[in-house]
Amino acid sequence: METVKLGAVLLAFVMFLAGGWLVNRRSTGWGPSTLQAFGLVLLVPTILVLAVTQALSKEILATLLGGVAGYIFGRSGGDPGR
Repeated sequence: METVKLGAVLLAFVMFLAGGWLVNRRSTGWGPSTLQAFGLVLLVPTILVLAVTQALSKEILATLLGGVAGYIFGRSGGDPGR
């Protein structure tokens, strides 16, 4: 089980670094979309680590993942100015 926890933490760290690199690579600067993407890059690995370490109950993790999924898919089709 410790190997799984270590793997989850390493994966979260790689996701964090890759997200930071992608945000930094954009030449448009820090716009609203960039800030939202950076927030997701921070939030999703954190939820992953909390899920693997069983720090929170299953119900709370399901709520967090549902909120992230609703946020991602809620923005996908709509007013581009939002």
